[in-house]
Amino acid sequence: MFIAIFILSLQSNRDSTNSIANRIKPPLKMVSYTAAGTIYFNGLILIVFSFGSFSEAKMKVLLVSSLISMVLSLIAIVYTSINLLSNVSGLKTSSEKLVYISDLLRGQEGNPISPLKQSEKDTQFCIKSLDDENPEVRAIAAEALGQARGPEVEKALLELLEDKNSRVRITAARNLGRIGTENAAEPLIKRLAVDKDPVFRACAIESLGYLKDKRAIEPLIKSLDDKVPEVRLVAARALGILGGDKAEESLIGKLNKSSPELQKQIILALGNSGSKKAAGLNSKKATGALIYKLRDKDPELRKCAAESLGKMEDPESVDPLLECLGDTNPEVRNAAAYSLGTLRAEKAIDALLGMLTEEDSELRITAVYALGNIGSRKAVDALLKTLDDSNPWVRRYAAEALAKIGDQKATAPLVKNLNDPDPEVQWATAEALRLLDKQNSR
Repeated sequence: MFIAIFILSLQSNRDSTNSIANRIKPPLKMVSYTAAGTIYFNGLILIVFSFGSFSEAKMKVLLVSSLISMVLSLIAIVYTSINLLSNVSGLKTSSEKLVYISDLLRGQEGNPISPLKQSEKDTQFCIKSLDDENPEVRAIAAEALGQARGPEVEKALLELLEDKNSRVRITAARNLGRIGTENAAEPLIKRLAVDKDPVFRACAIESLGYLKDKRAIEPLIKSLDDKVPEVRLVAARALGILGGDKAEESLIGKLNKSSPELQKQIILALGNSGSKKAAGLNSKKATGALIYKLRDKDPELRKCAAESLGKMEDPESVDPLLECLGDTNPEVRNAAAYSLGTLRAEKAIDALLGMLTEEDSELRITAVYALGNIGSRKAVDALLKTLDDSNPWVRRYAAEALAKIGDQKATAPLVKNLNDPDPEVQWATAEALRLLDKQNSR
């Protein structure tokens, strides 16, 4: 209390003095009431002692009661004095830290340049807040540090992987993936093997995928057998990001032994994995597995397989994808058409030209886009007709496709479309004419 009064006496600003005085009133009252209560209680015991004689047992009870009251009083005084000194010295309580860091996070949402990058002081404040006894404070501080960088931040987040609170560990794992630190892979793998919280395991796996550290492949393969379905899904996605023969082999092995949801994720992962390298033995196996899935009874799996085959860039998938253009499900046909365009499959031109008359505008849009990618002059006349399509997206992609093909006879029809009622079509048409003019001037 004397220290508090002394610090108050040093304040030159009246507002500052009043502010601190208002903050220390509650703990000062508590200290005073506690001390006064103890004095009165022990005084009462002395008064009781002064009247008559007591048995030894009763005296021991009274003495023990007096001792207990003094100990409790001392604990209360020490505790409140610590809070008092914290307030006087400017240190923040847990609730104040929550408010302060919440404001920092709100500032990050509205500002592409993080306040933590602008202020080293804020970064240090968040790092110190990781020692707070309140897990909510530690969690929000870890969240804010996800926008900062540097060895200190990395070290602080790595230490949080062993925090007793699962929310804090989850936040740390997620942000280590965002930061992309090389030193995070091994601690994440170690914690992944023992953590019982499935949400943490999913976040750790996701971060390991972002880090692209090949050491994570074996642990992620094990996670394909995790008892929690969501963890298995994230593991499949991460293995697709990491790629490699071992990852592909494991995914292929699980493909026909999993739930439809996991099969879908594995199919997409194989597409991502196969798009990262030249077709090798395992990529050929992946292509075969995906072609087989084009005949699956589940249309969602057929659609995903068609999408992934486009990413694999294996010419062996062209004929199976052509067959899919006759699929009963429009989404499967749409995915197949898009992939055939990605593969620049000239064998698909006639089938794609036939799709330009489909009632479903999505199919027409994809057919136009695919024909533009293939770039054959055989499609020019049909594409010129689509400049008058009822759907503005078809007209827009038709202009872009004609620019890619580069046939100068598209110039006059495109000029007419400069007055299209849709501004996006106008912009695409103007850009197409600019590209055609550039090609013509070469």
